[in-house]
Amino acid sequence: MKRDWRQALKHHYTATLEQGFRQFRQGVSFFFLGMVGLYIGQSLFEPSLTQELVVLASLLVGGAGFIWAMMAHLRMLIGRLIRFFSHSDD
Repeated sequence: MKRDWRQALKHHYTATLEQGFRQFRQGVSFFFLGMVGLYIGQSLFEPSLTQELVVLASLLVGGAGFIWAMMAHLRMLIGRLIRFFSHSDD
């Protein structure tokens, strides 16, 4: 049973770099979308509840995108370390 989750974790981290870059690009895109929404909310709306809701939604999207991109970055980093140390053992 322990081998199953370890194998799944290793499979996740040793996925192709294409998959990691795709996840990273998605995260950066959401982050950028959130920052554009934040700029629009601050510059186009008068101070009101609508402005606050737009800013809140933009911060949530941008924050989620940032976390998504950082998770992808760590996935690629850990995958490279796993590949490096598994090839040096051979």
